[in-house]
Amino acid sequence: MVTDSHHLITEIESELQKAEIASLGGNKGKARVCARRAAGWAIREWQSQNGVFEPHRSAYWYLQVAAVDYSLPTHVRTAAGHLIMRINEDHNLPVDADVLADARVLVDFFLDSNHGS
Repeated sequence: MVTDSHHLITEIESELQKAEIASLGGNKGKARVCARRAAGWAIREWQSQNGVFEPHRSAYWYLQVAAVDYSLPTHVRTAAGHLIMRINEDHNLPVDADVLADARVLVDFFLDSNHGS
């Protein structure tokens, strides 16, 4: 588990880079996993900074919580919803979504200390 903020940001950026490399290489599954992990870590850090830390929870769990948290802006909930959406039998999302862009929306929002929290 990542503990200091500088190290956390480095780990999140590394995970986003892995997602981008996987996506460019045609590995959509790995790209989604890495994007989810980065976004989930950002949400966990934000919750921890705001006194709502849930130990031993997965990045996916944090995304699920954010997707239905109506105190968050709609675009943030939507991005989280895309990252937890199940793929169809063709291994594609049922909507036109860019998981890397969605992960960046979440990372930017939750790591930005000026967004009103």
